[in-house]
Amino acid sequence: MGKIPRRGALPEPLFIEEFVRTNRPVIITDAMAGWPAASKWTPEYLAREIGDASVQVYNYLFTLLDIDTVAGYLARNFGLPEGSVAEEYVRGYVKFKDVDFVWADELFAQLAADWSHPYFFPRDGFVLPRCAAQQRLSPVDDVFPYKGLFLSGRGARTRLHRDPYGTEAVLCQFYGEKRLLIYAPEAASALMCDGEFADPANVDAAKFPHFHSVQPVYDDVLRPGEVLFIPAGWLHDVETLSDSISVTWNFVHQAHATQYQREVGNSANTFDRDMLSYLS
Repeated sequence: MGKIPRRGALPEPLFIEEFVRTNRPVIITDAMAGWPAASKWTPEYLAREIGDASVQVYNYLFTLLDIDTVAGYLARNFGLPEGSVAEEYVRGYVKFKDVDFVWADELFAQLAADWSHPYFFPRDGFVLPRCAAQQRLSPVDDVFPYKGLFLSGRGARTRLHRDPYGTEAVLCQFYGEKRLLIYAPEAASALMCDGEFADPANVDAAKFPHFHSVQPVYDDVLRPGEVLFIPAGWLHDVETLSDSISVTWNFVHQAHATQYQREVGNSANTFDRDMLSYLS
C-alpha cells in the first residue's frame, strides 16, 4: 500500500493526459488556493448560512435514513464526545434526475460565491453530463452526476463501492480529514459477490473468500485544501477521521467514451437509469 500521488501546478491538459486517460488517482494540493470556502466553510458558518436547508441523511450502506436540516445534522453529529462516532452522514444532492426529491440546488446557489472552478478540471469534452459543441460547464454552476455536499461527523463511513457506469469522481475536502482505502479495478472480483461489496472493516470470509488476496493500492488521508480524483472503476472505502465538510461530483470524459457506452449498453446495468436519461 502506498500514498496517492500529490501534485500541484497541474494544468488541465496534463491532468487529462497523465491521470484521466491513464485512469490513475491523484490528489491536487493547490486547487483551492484563493477560494473563500477554504477558510470560511466551518460547521458554524454552514449552520448560519444554510442551516435551514433540507438535506438527505444516509447510513454507511447508502440507505436513506431521514430528511433533516443542515443545522439539525450538525448539532447531532459534529463535536461528539470522545469515544462517540457518527453513524450517519449528509449528502445534499443537486437535482440529477427527474423525480420528486429533496434537492440541494438552492443550497449550492447560496454557496456558489465561496468556491470556484478547479483550475485543473476541464470545462468541456464531457460525455456525461452531455456537453454540446462550444458549451463549457463548471461544477460550481452546472449539474453533474451525484453533485453533492457531504457533511459527516467523526466515524461516519461511505462503505466500499465503485461509482456506476464507469464515471469518474472529484472530491474537494474543505474541513476535517478522511481516510481513503482505494483498490484497483482488477480487484473487483475479490471484493464483490452478487452485486454486494465486501466490508474491509468486517469481512465476511464465507462470502468473500478471496478478499485477502488483494490489497488496497492506496491507504491515505485527505486533508483540508486537497482535491481527490478517483478514476473510473477504482473501488474506494472512505472513513471520516474528524468532522468533515466536502463537495463531490461525477463525470465521464470523452477519453473514456467507449468504456462508458459499453457500460450503458449492458442490460444488466440497471442502476439509476433515470440519471442517465436526465443528463445524457
